Amino acid sequence: MRLINCLALFVCVLLPTFAFSKVPLKVGDLAPNYLGRDESGNKVLLEDNKGKVVVISFWASWCTPCLKELPILESIQNKVGIDKIKVVAVNYKESVKQYRKIKNKFKNLDLTLTHDKRGNIGKKYGIKAIPTLIIIGIDGNVALYKLGYNESSVEDVIGVLNIQLAKT
Repeated sequence: MRLINCLALFVCVLLPTFAFSKVPLKVGDLAPNYLGRDESGNKVLLEDNKGKVVVISFWASWCTPCLKELPILESIQNKVGIDKIKVVAVNYKESVKQYRKIKNKFKNLDLTLTHDKRGNIGKKYGIKAIPTLIIIGIDGNVALYKLGYNESSVEDVIGVLNIQLAKT
């Protein structure tokens, strides 16, 4: 009887934990649809951005490389146009208080900001560290999954964006 109870515990409790723990997405994977809620409380969904390349940045206020990357992403979005590229900056695992504070600091940035307080969105994307930059092509699939930020990687990001934009 104990063996049956142990097996039942494993199947009902532990197995789903193993089965659903996400590894980072790979290029070509279909991206999860939900990216949080914007400043107005509206859901931010990939499906609402069909025909656009979506750039997702998982970031936090204490992450210096993240804070360097966000204005660069905004600049790219502004140069190419919001009708072709949408940048969604997902604040990852910070308190509501800290998120509001940093959001006010970024009020002049023309980015869609969302908040992932508990890391549920990041879990679906397989986020293990920040910054993580993900480019979603117009087909809804991952075109780039990049951990970390440095200035030399900006050219790689632009190269992937140009390939994806050529498909529009």
